[in-house]
Amino acid sequence: MSKEVEIVKREGIVTLSESNYHADTVADVPSLSSSIAKILCAESPLHAWTAHPRLNPNFVREEKEIFDLGGVAHALMLEGEDHACVLDYADWRSKDARQARDDARAMGRTPILTKHWNRVQAMIKAGKDQIAAHREAKDAFLEGNGLPEETLVWTDDHGVVCRARPDWIKNGKKRIFDYKGTGTSVNPESLGRFAVSQGWDIQSAFYLRGIQKLFGIDAEFFFVAQEDYPPYALTVAGMPPPFRWIGDKKVQMAIDLWAQCLESGKWPAYSDRIIYPDLPAFVEAAFLEKELKQQ
Repeated sequence: MSKEVEIVKREGIVTLSESNYHADTVADVPSLSSSIAKILCAESPLHAWTAHPRLNPNFVREEKEIFDLGGVAHALMLEGEDHACVLDYADWRSKDARQARDDARAMGRTPILTKHWNRVQAMIKAGKDQIAAHREAKDAFLEGNGLPEETLVWTDDHGVVCRARPDWIKNGKKRIFDYKGTGTSVNPESLGRFAVSQGWDIQSAFYLRGIQKLFGIDAEFFFVAQEDYPPYALTVAGMPPPFRWIGDKKVQMAIDLWAQCLESGKWPAYSDRIIYPDLPAFVEAAFLEKELKQQ
């Protein structure tokens, strides 16, 4: 554990600033997070190496310059609106505006332009109202009812150090809630494809492993997904058995691959063999339909 980072441990939970968490200061060796596990599964070890702050000496965490309503709502939903720093500039292009923005971030606050503040408030209010009216998840993000953004650090059975930062661990540690603000529809009837594309199966499986390893609890994981456009509709989604099964398989693959690469020091990119892509079924179907019409 880095001696330069002041941490407080209690019951397997580490209190750590967001910046130190993302810098991976939790152990003496590089640790695996769910975001890196997603990259290992979807891309390659070299992509994971490039995205890791402890492995890539040129790593710089990107801060979004464009307004991200979902990202801002995430910060304020968990930390409260007092966490916001509303700045009266037209945009971030001037030197003074950028300095004020950077100063706010350095103080651990979320910088927001005045022109966006009403939208942020509307989204948060709509989200809280819908959560409060929810029949099964009204206990999400309630002050005093759980721990927001605490860090879990554990060592996998294969010796891999893992870290996670759940948005909300409910008291008793039997429920985890993760807030997602998005510009994509979260209509329950079409949520499956979006969930897979965002790696929800991997994230939920990864976090639940941490809870099981640290506390011996078989917890439940729920995504609180909210659209970032009016009427700011919200869906609370758990992971059904097929998602949990494939998520566990992907996480184990990522852990095995991570261990191999750390031990060998080799972080390969894509295959070093010639590949032959599968022809998408819709391409063949479209061509056959066109061919029939021309007969």
